[in-house]
Amino acid sequence: MALDHTEPVLLVRKRGDLVGEWERSCHLAPLPDDGTRSTLLTLCGEQLDLDMAELLPEPEGMPCVACLLTVPPPHR
Repeated sequence: MALDHTEPVLLVRKRGDLVGEWERSCHLAPLPDDGTRSTLLTLCGEQLDLDMAELLPEPEGMPCVACLLTVPPPHR
């Protein structure tokens, strides 16, 4: 999934009360365009159910390297 610098993204990870710490990478997910989705599709392709996701106000924990690799470098 490609992304440009004008699209808003969410920082999300799986909730700690549902999975082990090794599954709690910080993912990037495009903001849903219609606000009605029950799942988020991260930039690395993982689908997270909203009831299993924790929204983060800032990066926390280990980042998902696959998500980071999909973000284009800034235009200079």
